[in-house]
Amino acid sequence: MSDISYSLTQTEMLSLIQKGAGFWNEWRAKNLELLEYISEAEFSEYLVLNLSEVNLSGANLKKFNFRQVDLSWADLSGADLSGAKLYKANLSGANLSNANLSNANLNGANLTAAILQGANLSGANLSRTDLSEFDFSQATLNKVNFFRANLSQANFRKANLSKCKFTGANLEAADFREADMTGVKLGGAKLVKADLSELNLAGLNLIRADLKAANLSKTNLTAANLSGANLHEAKISGAKFHKANLCNIIVQAVDLNEADLSGANWKNSHIWGFNFSGFNLSGINFSGTNLRQANFHKTNLIGADFSNASLQSANFQEANLLGVDFSQAYLYGADLSGANILGADLSSAKLSGAIMPNGTKYK
Repeated sequence: MSDISYSLTQTEMLSLIQKGAGFWNEWRAKNLELLEYISEAEFSEYLVLNLSEVNLSGANLKKFNFRQVDLSWADLSGADLSGAKLYKANLSGANLSNANLSNANLNGANLTAAILQGANLSGANLSRTDLSEFDFSQATLNKVNFFRANLSQANFRKANLSKCKFTGANLEAADFREADMTGVKLGGAKLVKADLSELNLAGLNLIRADLKAANLSKTNLTAANLSGANLHEAKISGAKFHKANLCNIIVQAVDLNEADLSGANWKNSHIWGFNFSGFNLSGINFSGTNLRQANFHKTNLIGADFSNASLQSANFQEANLLGVDFSQAYLYGADLSGANILGADLSSAKLSGAIMPNGTKYK
């Protein structure tokens, strides 16, 4: 690169940008060498720029450094901000509709009341950002980093969220209906009252996610990892939990109507008082699970693992318990009348007060 003796002052930079997108784009095209020459340290001189309400609609601001700059109420609609540095920038009220923000760093930026409809945020860093009540409907957000962001009541309906990172994010009452959730990371996320109905979440990581009162009706959670998740009062009717990891979860007051629980691993979970009547739970793992007062009337439990489970006062009337492992299980007061226990392992099981298949009470 040839030597350049000219250097932009802060006032000159401000003057250039404030002349608008048309002037800026033309100037930029003629002075790319100058912009590339300015070092990161020199760029930091412009951090105090106040660009509030500036009109840069359609401007080419690719890889520009707006670190901590005031862009409140600016018109950046359709602007190219791909790769831009917007760390802790003030974008409150800014119009970013249809802007290209792919791979931009928006960590800690203020986006209160900003407009983001139709914006391309793929690969952007929005970690720890307050985006509560934002409308991301139909937005392109694949590979966005939302780590610990506040996204309560956000609208993600029909958005492309493939491979997004929501780890530790606040997604309370967020709407995800019809969104593309392929490869999304939701471990430790707060999803209380979130709408995840009818989505494909197969194989996703939901470890320790808080799904209290969330809508998971007809959601596909096949082979998903929900270990340690909170599903208290969640709506899971018609959901598919086939071969899902449900270890160490807490579930109460949920409707299991038409849910597919086959092959799921519920080891060491707390799901007492559930109605499993008529379900096909063959091969399910309930080892160490608290299932007190659960109803398994006429349930298919062939090959299920209830070892060391708490089954006090559980109802197994007419259930198929062929080959079930009840070793060291607590079956005090359980009702096994009419059940098929052929090949079942009852070694070291606690059966005091239980009603056996022939109708007699175990003493």
